Amino acid sequence: MSTGPQFDQVRLYQQLGLLARGAPMPFVGNASFLAAGTHDSTHVLIGLGIANASLTFSREGDRFRAGYSVEIAIKQNGATVKQTEARESVLLSSFRETSRIDESIIFQELLTLPPGSYNLVLTVRDDGSSRANTEDVTLLVPEVKDGMLSSPITFARAVTRSNTDALPQIVSSPTSTITFGSDSMVPLYLEGYSSTAGARLPIRYAVMNEKGQPIFADSTSIPRRGNLYSGVVLIPVARLTIGAAQVAFVQPGRRDSVKAPIFIGFGEDLPVTTYEDMITYLRWFAPSYELNTLRDTAPEFRASAWANFVKRHSALNGSNEALREYFRRLLGANSRFREEGLPGWMTDRGKVLLGLGEPDQVFDQRNTNDFGQRGRSQIWDYRGQNLQLTFYDQTGFGRWKLVNGSEIAFQAAWRRKITE
Repeated sequence: MSTGPQFDQVRLYQQLGLLARGAPMPFVGNASFLAAGTHDSTHVLIGLGIANASLTFSREGDRFRAGYSVEIAIKQNGATVKQTEARESVLLSSFRETSRIDESIIFQELLTLPPGSYNLVLTVRDDGSSRANTEDVTLLVPEVKDGMLSSPITFARAVTRSNTDALPQIVSSPTSTITFGSDSMVPLYLEGYSSTAGARLPIRYAVMNEKGQPIFADSTSIPRRGNLYSGVVLIPVARLTIGAAQVAFVQPGRRDSVKAPIFIGFGEDLPVTTYEDMITYLRWFAPSYELNTLRDTAPEFRASAWANFVKRHSALNGSNEALREYFRRLLGANSRFREEGLPGWMTDRGKVLLGLGEPDQVFDQRNTNDFGQRGRSQIWDYRGQNLQLTFYDQTGFGRWKLVNGSEIAFQAAWRRKITE
């Protein structure tokens, strides 16, 4: 039986071809390929995105600092071909920024490798704790030659190259995320390598949703600059659906395409996910009739429907802090209340945390006639609402359930809250 979405951004990232790992040290990465000065070498641009909330910050005067380390090992037939290690520091001006859940920190490394098959081993470590994670994947480095395209690269900053002997000057956007409501175009840097094209290289591209269904297709061209073609392709956000998509580029008359994921994010500091899963995550944020309206909206109208939903739940100053705080609680529930087979936000304690927020006090009780762990109970006290909710762990295996009376009381309190 399906339990619904698991709030697993890692699964979605990997499905669309990105490098990704979750807890205890989450990160998202991407490997892009561009031509080097000779055919026996290829530039490999490895970009990583890390969320502030994944690092351990300490106060430094009126600011907050955290450190992290990245190790990259390229292996072939068991031998290490290339290895790099970097220690980086992040300095923030406010405590609130330390809890951002979007991958706002960008790390990247440019390597030059002979074409071939390798093992890419990425290790990311939070220097302020013992948390670390490693991704070990196959890295197929292509021979970038005449008639081919580079990897399309979403970027924060890019300088167009005019010679393959020059190093790429790109600050990539590893998560390929564009924020809905603040960005009108998706920029992708692209290079083409051809000895037969004229002043401009024609390109066709198609955009598909995360299920591979076509959204739209168009054509463009990039200009010749020195011994290569390079430029920026701008894809209108208005032509895309909110959520995840993938764009494929191909030269007319050729079969080989290059692809890049695109994520039209739901808003700043909100999770990257599919449209359908986002609605499910909001189960305890808004009334069911509002969520059903979102769910029933045709794909071409989802962006405007989402904008109207956010507006209805924004503060008078236009801030959607309530929505961001809801997802902070969801992440907290996942780390604190996970039970066998269920992510924390789908447990009874998780849904109460999402629906009502943190209790004012928690009381732990135990059946004194049971020397084991069975019969444990927890009481969550919400003083402002004159409400006490009791959870019971009858089995002793940490499967906490609301007792019947508390379930009824929670549902009533939650309905009052969302209709205020």
